[in-house]
Amino acid sequence: MVNNGYYIGKTLELNTENHRLCVQVPLFHVFGMVVCIMPSFHFGGTLVLPSPMYSPTSNLMAIEQERCNVIFGTPTMYHDLINLQSECNRTINLSKALIGAAAWSPKLLYNMKEVLKIKHIVAAYGATETTAIVFLSMMDCDKLETKTVGKIGECIEAKVVDTNGQTLPFGAPGELCIRGYVTMADYWGEPDKTKEVMDSQRWLKTGDRFILHEDGSGEVVGRLKDVVIRGGENIFPREVEDFISNHPHINEVHVIGVDNERLGEELCACVQLRRGSDLDLDELTEFCKGRIANYKIPSQLRIVESFPKTASGKIQKYVLRQQFNCVQL
Repeated sequence: MVNNGYYIGKTLELNTENHRLCVQVPLFHVFGMVVCIMPSFHFGGTLVLPSPMYSPTSNLMAIEQERCNVIFGTPTMYHDLINLQSECNRTINLSKALIGAAAWSPKLLYNMKEVLKIKHIVAAYGATETTAIVFLSMMDCDKLETKTVGKIGECIEAKVVDTNGQTLPFGAPGELCIRGYVTMADYWGEPDKTKEVMDSQRWLKTGDRFILHEDGSGEVVGRLKDVVIRGGENIFPREVEDFISNHPHINEVHVIGVDNERLGEELCACVQLRRGSDLDLDELTEFCKGRIANYKIPSQLRIVESFPKTASGKIQKYVLRQQFNCVQL
């Protein structure tokens, strides 16, 4: 935890200015405990805790009133801030932001810069089992991290394997495995569960479909458990989500698989619209035609007011599947 916190703070150059960090995430989660608290302890920053529970309104008020210049959060949290700031236009001055814990779209990063006026965005990837962050982008990287989650951290090993556990070459998608000082010892009191995710050589299976590049950077393709198998074709929802999020009426979208009698599974787009906007399935289908493969175009559309989330701000796709899953004849 100490080393990981130091690495995060050094990469974000928190030692070069008097940083005031708005903490949106819960402190019982590694995002809050390690990613937020430890770097600030290392480099003497100020932690601003806006409210006892997650509140986008309190977060935005704290950024303005406490003059926060650094913010960490999940994609959903930034979606919420962007929507609020678009309405109330508070005076804020954010120099740095870290985004992680879930997939994000290029459109979200663009809006973070345009609406929240964030000067530098740092992309991160990690897990509770890896003591937080294992991939992190650099401050001197001018381009928005629309695809990669940065480069592998110091003293950490990474590899990508196929379904048989064989190591794949750079550029080939497979399951990401991590080894190093950051990985957990085991799941407390659950040896069988530990063996499912960690082999005898201490390689930890993350459950993420990933591409590792020669320069040490990594790209998340999607969660292996979220893959939708439609008529024998594997579809990773993130690719479809990234495309659909470009529709001008859509604020946020998450794609799930729903049961289908003939195909096994079919795609369903769960969409939160921009205020005052409308969208139907025909319009969405027309938007997708000729721009993504036909078998990746959702056959169902569900409009939602909000998405089910964990306490740390991650979208609970299994809850969406439970809500909308029904056999389509």
